Amino acid sequence: MKSIKPAHFLTLLELLLLGAKDRAIQLSTIELAKRLRKSQQAASKHLCELEKEGYITRIRDGKVGSVKLTNKGVETLISIYSLMKSILEAVPKVFEFKGYVFSGFREGAYYISLNGYRRQFIEKLGFDPYPGTLNVRLIPGVDRELKRELNRYPGITIDGFEDQYRTYGGAKCFPAIINDSLKCVVILSERTHYDDSVIEIIAPIQIRKELHLKDGDLIKVKVYSTSVNWFKSSS
Repeated sequence: MKSIKPAHFLTLLELLLLGAKDRAIQLSTIELAKRLRKSQQAASKHLCELEKEGYITRIRDGKVGSVKLTNKGVETLISIYSLMKSILEAVPKVFEFKGYVFSGFREGAYYISLNGYRRQFIEKLGFDPYPGTLNVRLIPGVDRELKRELNRYPGITIDGFEDQYRTYGGAKCFPAIINDSLKCVVILSERTHYDDSVIEIIAPIQIRKELHLKDGDLIKVKVYSTSVNWFKSSS
C-alpha cells in the first residue's frame, strides 16, 4: 500500500464518519474545514489531492458538491485499521528477570497496608495483597536495562494520594510469575529507596513462605507488559 499523508488520512477518516463509504454525501469545503479545524483552502486542497490520487470521487453541482470514497479509499482505511488492530492486540512483551532475594527496609508492609493504596490494589489488581513486598536485587547489566524498558509501558496505574500527614506517590503494576509457578505483581513505584537494580513484588499470599525463599536465593521473574487485571482474569 502506498503511504498516505497523515493529514489526508484524517480527511478520509472524517469522510468515513460522515457516511461517504456507502453513498455520495453533500459536503462543502467550509463544513469540512470546520470538522478538520483547518482553513477552507487546506480542506479544498485535501479533496483535490485525494481525488487526484484516486481515494475519492467528487461530483460538482453548484457550491456544494458530493463526495464518495472509492474502493481504494476504503481499502486504505481498512489496511490502516488492520495494522493498528494487530499492534494494539499483539501478544504482550515478556520481560524475564533474574535476581537474588534480599531483606529490604521493611517498609513494604506499611505502605501496602495504607488504605489509599490497598483499596486500589483490590479494585484494579483483583486481590488484597499480603502486607509486604518481596525484594529482588537484579543481576547487574542487562536486567537493569530491561527494568527501565518495562517502565516505559503504562501498566496498571496506582494513583498517588494525600492524607493528613503527607503525600504518597503513585506506581505502575505488571502481572508476573516467579519461577514459572507463582502468579504475582511487580510494582514500580514513583518514590522508592531503591534504584534500577531492584524490583519489588506483591501477591495475595506471603511469597517467601509459599516458595520457601530466604535471603540470597536466586529466582526468575517473568513480567508481562500487559495492563490486564492478572488475578481477575484468571479467577
